[in-house]
Amino acid sequence: MGSTLMAAKRQFFGTDGVRGVANTTHMTPEFVLRLGRAAAQVLGAGAERPVCVIGRDTRVSGGMLEAALTAGLNSAGVDVILCGVLPTPGVAYLVTQEKATFGAVISASHNPFYDNGVKFIGGNGYKLTDEQELQIESLLDNEHNGPRPRDGGVGTIRTLDDASERYIQQAIHSMQGRRLDGLRIALDNANGAASYTSTETLRRLGAEVTVFHSEPNGVNINNDCGCTHGEIIEAHVKQTGVQVGVSHDGDADRVLLCDEAGNRLSGDELIAIAATSMLRKGTLKDKTVVATIMSNYGLDDLITGMGGRVIRTGVGDRYVIAAMREQDLNFGAEESGHIVFRDYVTTGDGLIAALQVLKIMMETGEPLSELRKVLKPFPQVKRNLRVKAKPPEDELQEAQALIAETQQKLNGLGRVLLRYSGTEPLIRLLVEGRDPEYIEKQADLIAEAIRKQIGA
Repeated sequence: MGSTLMAAKRQFFGTDGVRGVANTTHMTPEFVLRLGRAAAQVLGAGAERPVCVIGRDTRVSGGMLEAALTAGLNSAGVDVILCGVLPTPGVAYLVTQEKATFGAVISASHNPFYDNGVKFIGGNGYKLTDEQELQIESLLDNEHNGPRPRDGGVGTIRTLDDASERYIQQAIHSMQGRRLDGLRIALDNANGAASYTSTETLRRLGAEVTVFHSEPNGVNINNDCGCTHGEIIEAHVKQTGVQVGVSHDGDADRVLLCDEAGNRLSGDELIAIAATSMLRKGTLKDKTVVATIMSNYGLDDLITGMGGRVIRTGVGDRYVIAAMREQDLNFGAEESGHIVFRDYVTTGDGLIAALQVLKIMMETGEPLSELRKVLKPFPQVKRNLRVKAKPPEDELQEAQALIAETQQKLNGLGRVLLRYSGTEPLIRLLVEGRDPEYIEKQADLIAEAIRKQIGA
């Protein structure tokens, strides 16, 4: 059974739910209906009348897949609460507020509009464990064996008309009374789920907001905009002369910030700004930050130098959050922009993360160009390589030999990371160390060895 489940996991669930090209591959209405029925059996088990909260982003296929997922859940006796277009963290928040059994978000995050996906959220507002996802996958081909209630047992549907407003109020609450009066912000909503909520929140807090890419039409989500196109917010900041740029991805669980000079901040710089502020205030639980293996070792130098520590996890905000929950910590993040202030949220939240950094700006009176200087990163080189297959990494023999040689040379003052993307046909290579020329050369050698063996 174990090997069968792992094969199923590789086929459907990735690092952030199930994704695919909408209406083809496995992301069809038929598949999503079965996915809903399977999820109902696993996540609704033990509930007398299970309830699921559903939100989505602005993709043209969102309504179609929302209907399919709702049908699958209803047919298994689950009542559905529809939030409409809402950021992923907003759905997670409302799952807990509605005391729902679980939740679901229909989104492919930063992917192009033609992709879509489904990710589930537990009744506690947190993403599912690997075990729960494996259980759901094991039932996908056995949906006829699940419950099919009749009469009054069939699930109902209702719409939560104030979903956006409740999420906005939670975001404002996270500021603990601090306002943004006089702060000039350029905001890129990626034509996605944040198009209303982030704009409205920042304006209610007193900021002067110039909004870009906030007119979703179903096919323009993430299209040459949003936090995966950092050059766009950089240009907007320079064009408008504002003090800060804020950019989301399609479902707004990530954020990218840009300083007043039009230079984007890395995720590690955001982590460093927040963590050092919390250390100084004494609000960082156990003086500990949770980061992934992708974060720069300069972060460790900084935090340990201030008497704190950094715990590292695998890639994926779910693993960051799992470590935070296990050790009851309140701050963790991915370098990619998933930032979790667990005092306010249960998942990565692009809006609340931005607000917490903006609050530090207002408290200190310092611009981002100064705040970012707290981190002295080690040089890094990254390569994203398209691949035609994904054999186990240890089968990339020539590349692994070069990696071992590089690790030995770095001698603990850097690292080499190699991993497959969970959502795209890519393998990601990172080489980090003090000598930029050496790591650039080694990255090229390793990348060429990979291309020869599995390059697309």
